[in-house]
Amino acid sequence: SSLTFTHGPGCITMAAALGRLLSRSLTAACSQRVAPRSVAVKLLRPSVLPILHTRLLSGRASAKAPKAPEPAFEPEPEDDEGEFEEFPVHTQRRILALRAVQTKYDTANRDYQSELAILQSKYEDVYRPIFDERAGVISGKTDVGAYDLEDDGEQDPKCMPDFWSAAFLNHEKIGMYITERDGDVLKHLTDVRVKVLTGAERGFTLIFHFENNKYMNDKTLEKTYMLEPEEDIIPKKFIGQKIDWKESSLDPTVEAKKKRVKSKEGGKGAKAAFVTELEPCESFFNIFDPPQVPDDPRALEDAELDALQEELAADFDVGYAISTQVIPRAVEWFTGELCNPMDDMAEGDYEDEFEEEEQAPPARDFGKPNRR
Repeated sequence: SSLTFTHGPGCITMAAALGRLLSRSLTAACSQRVAPRSVAVKLLRPSVLPILHTRLLSGRASAKAPKAPEPAFEPEPEDDEGEFEEFPVHTQRRILALRAVQTKYDTANRDYQSELAILQSKYEDVYRPIFDERAGVISGKTDVGAYDLEDDGEQDPKCMPDFWSAAFLNHEKIGMYITERDGDVLKHLTDVRVKVLTGAERGFTLIFHFENNKYMNDKTLEKTYMLEPEEDIIPKKFIGQKIDWKESSLDPTVEAKKKRVKSKEGGKGAKAAFVTELEPCESFFNIFDPPQVPDDPRALEDAELDALQEELAADFDVGYAISTQVIPRAVEWFTGELCNPMDDMAEGDYEDEFEEEEQAPPARDFGKPNRR
């Protein structure tokens, strides 16, 4: 499946974005550069793709069917001859002319993305005191007025310890990865900021600020998403941070499991022996240990490719949502104003509504009886 991100006037599928990310490693392994302009052609004509790219974008990697021998990878030619043989010659000429125009746009767009990053970085200085004020209200360092509201008898804790955890939970693309153990740690999250990268490396860094707590020694955690220079939402590389958990039992990314082992004594009646091992588990904090794309993705099995695609998509989903949606409008995510109304509908209610629609009589044309 492909996830679609909409940004400004255009949109791009996550499958295409991940395809770009993996194809970069693939072409590097083959010592052959693939020009950015060839990506659209590859998406339209999967027969020209290397076997990895085809499996990634089709999403139909078959584990049941016997594997056929993989064809040798043939680097794509740099020239455009033969790419559009299915079109008449007069159309091919116009396609080549349009490709030249597209190259001009790509050059201008790279300049735009570079200047946009500089402008975003400039406005970080404008946003900083605003976000500082917001952090003060959340932490209780800033007093707030009565706002003509009568006291309800509830004691004022002078802070909002669940602010960021609630905002994250209310976002459909973030909340699904937050476990109960994550929530306990996120109660100590005091602020989240985003820093735009400028210069040769484009992208953004998320900075999570924590108060002193019993879970970790880190005061800040950072996650960097480096992007392709041609587009602003195509990931190129993820950089995480090793979290310094105070105890393994407090680390929400692992869970202790008892495993039975053979008893040294052996024989009948011997007591079973168990050892406790830590195993990885689902956690929001896994985003700080991002998936790594191997130098040669072709060495991966179909199941490994599928798993890698899902991890990359989930990771970028979370980071992009935090930077572009939650941070700018955090209070509206905390209150739930920006939640998808479908998320609040109980599963049973949705099924009942679906059944009612199925059982409804067929619509009739105006002026004609509904004859059965």
